[in-house]
Amino acid sequence: MQQTQNQQQKKQINKLQKSKAEFQHRKDKTSRIKDKSDSNGILSNLFKKRKPPIQTVQDTISYKRILPDGICHVDDKKYNKTIQFFDINYQLAQNDDKTIIFENYCDFLNYFDSSIEFQLSFINQKGNIEDFKKNIEMPHSTDEFNEIREEFSNMLKNQLSKGNNGLIKTKYITFTIEADNLKMAKQRLERIESDILNNFKVLGARAIALDGKERLELLFNIMNPDSQSKFNFTWNSIKKGGMSTKDYIVPSSFNFGDRKIFRMGDMYSSTSHIVINAPEMNDRMLADLLDIDESISINFHIYSIDQNKAIKMIKSKQSDLNKMKIEEQKKAVRAGYDMDIIPSDIQTFTKETENFLDDLQNRNERMFVTTITVLNTASSKQKLENTISQVQSICTKYNCMMKRLDYQQERGLVSSLPLGKNRIEIKRTLTTSSTAIFVPFTTQELFMPGESLYYGLNALSNNIIMVDRKALKNPNGLILGVPGAGKSFAAKREITNSFLRTSDDVIVGDPEG
Repeated sequence: MQQTQNQQQKKQINKLQKSKAEFQHRKDKTSRIKDKSDSNGILSNLFKKRKPPIQTVQDTISYKRILPDGICHVDDKKYNKTIQFFDINYQLAQNDDKTIIFENYCDFLNYFDSSIEFQLSFINQKGNIEDFKKNIEMPHSTDEFNEIREEFSNMLKNQLSKGNNGLIKTKYITFTIEADNLKMAKQRLERIESDILNNFKVLGARAIALDGKERLELLFNIMNPDSQSKFNFTWNSIKKGGMSTKDYIVPSSFNFGDRKIFRMGDMYSSTSHIVINAPEMNDRMLADLLDIDESISINFHIYSIDQNKAIKMIKSKQSDLNKMKIEEQKKAVRAGYDMDIIPSDIQTFTKETENFLDDLQNRNERMFVTTITVLNTASSKQKLENTISQVQSICTKYNCMMKRLDYQQERGLVSSLPLGKNRIEIKRTLTTSSTAIFVPFTTQELFMPGESLYYGLNALSNNIIMVDRKALKNPNGLILGVPGAGKSFAAKREITNSFLRTSDDVIVGDPEG
């Protein structure tokens, strides 16, 4: 009996050992599978919560580097440069002169072929009004006419308040090309830069190319409108300090939490795009938008399509419309009514397509793809909404629409910076003349620092005119006018102004006594 019990115990022990071995084998196999899966990162992705990448304000500004000569390396093969151009008297010119300027501007746009993308930037920024007041104040002298100087200065301050001299208006063009390396890009960019400067010379507008520091200062002023400190940057700090150019231009923070508004430092901003619905545009639209006495940035992203490709595209659209027209005629025959009755939309689109094709084939027109963005900035939400409403009313006046970029405020900001990068996929096709109707010129302002004299107000912008004639290319002057227009008074006022403000000698020759 005892032997039988011992045998049964041995069998149970062997059975337990066998089960334990099988369990350990399964455990080792499962462990090996788990280790193999972990090595591939599968289980770790399933059971381990991934942390989102940390974004900084530098990540929003999308360029690789800006070089001291002004070349910006945007993407892998994209490089660009920026040119600042100045205003000419277009809105005050006669119709014949306007026509000449418009035709020259059309030729300027036709210069850009399909290999060059360009961006026109019109930036209005609030300047320090105290700096303007300092320029018009008359310093006291040792004579007995300081009271008259104070009275004259108060009169000039009153005239200053009638315009928007506190607003700094600047205009830029940024042109972008593709190149395999920096050396090839530099050669071509310099050649294009020379051609653009010559084209502006034909238009009568002064233009200068920006170097790297000037481009960085421009970006700093756009993204730091509330900053009281000046742009402090040297290229040595980049080489020795281990910092990038982005660290010097970005604001303290970006907050894109709202769908229509974002925070840029302590300022409230919003980006929108303009939809062109008008069949015919007016050359006053851009001028009216730039007359708004608030911080605003309007950008045109433009690139042309190869002429042969553009004609082929229009003919393809024409074929599609003809196909739709034939289908509608077939439906009319089956339904038993007149086959000449087709939907008005097809008739309208057919006519527009024929006109577009005629412009491309028989006139000096090209096809341009355009995106228009607007960046508004204000110190409070209420001021921002008021400015946006003002812009919307101007667009409505010219049969256009301004729509906010919902949930695309960061993309809109990048597209509103003069970096030649468009991240808004909303485009409109225009011909050369349709693009040129947004004439970038309004009126030339004259406000010179130093010993400049007061010569009245600009007839279009109501801005004060302060000119130092000794600093002009031609310092001579001639006063013309009908009897009673105030020629003698203007001469006396200039003599008085020169006597009170400068140390120049005044010689009066009056043959009539």
